[in-house]
Amino acid sequence: MEPLIFPGYVTMWVAYAATLLTICFGWNRLSRILSVVGVLLNGWVLAAIALVSGLAPVFEIFSGILFATFFLGLLGAFFSQPEDGGPRVGVWVWTEVLILLSVTLFFPKEPPPYRLHHAEWWVVLFHGFRCLALASASFAAAHFLVFRSGRRDKKTIRPVLNQGRNFLLLSALFFLCAEYAGILWCQNGWGDFWHWSTAFFQSTIIILLLMAAFHVPGKPAVSSDIQSLLGVMIPLVMLTVTIVKALS
Repeated sequence: MEPLIFPGYVTMWVAYAATLLTICFGWNRLSRILSVVGVLLNGWVLAAIALVSGLAPVFEIFSGILFATFFLGLLGAFFSQPEDGGPRVGVWVWTEVLILLSVTLFFPKEPPPYRLHHAEWWVVLFHGFRCLALASASFAAAHFLVFRSGRRDKKTIRPVLNQGRNFLLLSALFFLCAEYAGILWCQNGWGDFWHWSTAFFQSTIIILLLMAAFHVPGKPAVSSDIQSLLGVMIPLVMLTVTIVKALS
């Protein structure tokens, strides 16, 4: 790993882990400071990858997940407020950040080798929007987890469900933007915007899950439970697809 990347990667781990620890102890002001420090360090590592490789830090699973944790960290630092009585969104957000970072431990951490198509904007946008979709879906899942753990207090927990829906919708928009960029990538690279493959099948599964989450039938109580369950599953599926593609 390049010397510019290693110090930031290690200290970023420490900052994010300390953020989760301080939130669990209820030290909200300190956790806010540590979360901002973690995000800044995350951005430093991404900038180092871009400087060393000359590429946008969205290729390969290491840089791609770091880009996702950067956006998820921004959301956690500035859009998650502690709730009274019950688990807080921030606890789940920073737990998800650490889970995503744990995945990077098992993959190469050197900047990706230059490839000709890495200079194409549609390719950069495809990978970048995929990372943003994963981060937004993870942030939505944190809200859904809080909703499922505190369903008895309907008055205070309902806004959490609505916020989860909003960010899941944002994730769907990012994912559709990625698919559109991927279509243009295929058209420019292979002369056709539709070429059925394993990657297209994986994308179809994610799109169907997103559609199901927004079109759950039944009474509000039942549909909300199903929607929250699907909302938790979607980032897991996205992450699984990312890992499978990296291993293939």
